[in-house]
Amino acid sequence: MFDDSSSEVLELAGCGYTCAQIVVLMGLRIMGRENPDLVRAMASLAMGASHGSLCGALTGGLCLMGVHLGKGLEFESPIPASKLPMGALVKWFIQDELQGKTAPTCAAIFEAGGQKLDLSTSNPTAACADLVGRSYAKAIALLVEHGIDPSQGRELE
Repeated sequence: MFDDSSSEVLELAGCGYTCAQIVVLMGLRIMGRENPDLVRAMASLAMGASHGSLCGALTGGLCLMGVHLGKGLEFESPIPASKLPMGALVKWFIQDELQGKTAPTCAAIFEAGGQKLDLSTSNPTAACADLVGRSYAKAIALLVEHGIDPSQGRELE
């Protein structure tokens, strides 16, 4: 089932971005920002950190929330409630999205979908576009629920 973000997910996947990169790129776009260094860093989470581990749709959502909630400059502090919405994203992902049927790993999600993750040839962004879109939407919803405007990023200086 495609939602409003699905076309953007597919567009970014077609440009070669990975699941985690897509979630963060979409979050940066709604803030009207670019951060190529952050986007490059997100590539390290591709295909479960190149090991089939934790799903990039989930880790991307967590990192997007961290952009709004975490410490980034020497003088600032993390927003104290940061653990609550991040934990809620993980809980939602495992209980609601995966319905406890599989582990929240790239390899397990591929297997549950009848595919085998091949780190050299698999294209998780095409296989998981809906999951990426829903993870992005849930991360945004949790930020809003906790009083954070996702279109307003933290101060850059």
